[in-house]
Amino acid sequence: MRSIRKGTGACVVTMFLASCGYEDWFVRTDESAHAHAIGVATSAIATVEIGCRPAETLRELATCIRDTMPRSGSEGYIAPSATALADLRTAVSRMLNGHCDFALGASIAPVMDLRTFRDVENGKTYCVLLEDTDANGDGVVDRGWGTFIVDPTASREVSHQAPHPLADLDTDIEAIEIFKRTDSRSFLLCGAHRNANATRACDADYQKADCAHDTAGLFYAASREISAFYGSRSHHQVQWHGMGTDTCPGVTAYISPGLASAPAANALVRTLEAQAKATNPTWNVTLPGSGTCGLNATDNVEGRFLNGVVINQVCSTAATAASGAFIHVEQKREARDPLLWLTPVTRTFPIPDATPPTSLAAAATLGRITLSWVASNGASRYEVRRSLVNGGPYNVLANVSATSWVDTNVVSRTQYFYVVAAANSRGTSAPSSPASARAL
Repeated sequence: MRSIRKGTGACVVTMFLASCGYEDWFVRTDESAHAHAIGVATSAIATVEIGCRPAETLRELATCIRDTMPRSGSEGYIAPSATALADLRTAVSRMLNGHCDFALGASIAPVMDLRTFRDVENGKTYCVLLEDTDANGDGVVDRGWGTFIVDPTASREVSHQAPHPLADLDTDIEAIEIFKRTDSRSFLLCGAHRNANATRACDADYQKADCAHDTAGLFYAASREISAFYGSRSHHQVQWHGMGTDTCPGVTAYISPGLASAPAANALVRTLEAQAKATNPTWNVTLPGSGTCGLNATDNVEGRFLNGVVINQVCSTAATAASGAFIHVEQKREARDPLLWLTPVTRTFPIPDATPPTSLAAAATLGRITLSWVASNGASRYEVRRSLVNGGPYNVLANVSATSWVDTNVVSRTQYFYVVAAANSRGTSAPSSPASARAL
């Protein structure tokens, strides 16, 4: 008899045992049925899928993912190849554009899994890219690449990120809960302990698995792709870090834009500082220029990139100006409660009015017209409208979360005109410029 039982949140997988937190989740005696149940190919029983599928909330998912990461000193991190990094960036881009039903690139498909995930607490469905293979059945993923999650119906254009799971205790749970509870667009999690490998990072002061200081991994690639997705549109990437009890004495939280100098008067880090203090009056929250702490993130590769350092210099060159896109939060353990940050985050990054979609294009193929457009800031959904007359009136055809849609209800040799509007909890945007196509 073999069983899968629930533990306290860890997700430990061996050839015939998975512990993911469900007491007597099931008991089976048939080996092939059991292998299928824990994601083991029946033709190769020794290959185990970790996957954390029993998780029912994002917190449970993050806990399970963290508990299957390569540990400090394990030499368990294997950096992706250049081809894999390109495939990872493609996947991140498609996810940000609202898609979750595509095939992963050949170089990452054997390693990563793309799936939808429904959180039972809020009923929302997320798109999740995570590593799930464990070839030797030791309960640890084989490469330690990391996890990326998108809320396709979000309105707040913020990415919450945890670059140091295992090392900075609780920051992974903190970041994913803030992501979930603030209607933010994405969540990014490093895939291994920062000291998993002795090999040095591109910044030789750190080790290869340290996602805040190396460029050859999913974390940095995803950060770049998030930036590319927004282009000139406003967005913010917030990294949640933890500092030791004896670090920066007297400071509860230290917020930096990636520079050592005092932030500008209108900098968002000043707003976040003020809101954190107002919400948590016992905290001592400080900024660069105060002389209270030196954790300025000037050597953070994502921060350097987002602050304008050219790609081939982010491993060695500090930024000279802050773009506002990067925010680095260091915290003592008592501040790593996500509930204590919800009000500061929502007040610092308010939901914007949805902007009209741009670059709407229509392309006809036999029996269908495919529409595509550039994402709008603040869009939790897009309203697709059609008319037989240029300028309308337009009828609503569909509400979608992706930045493309296929109209299959078309008549051959008929000209159709389309517009798309973005919507969120604040209302609906003006429509896009029209696009048209003649059905084939």
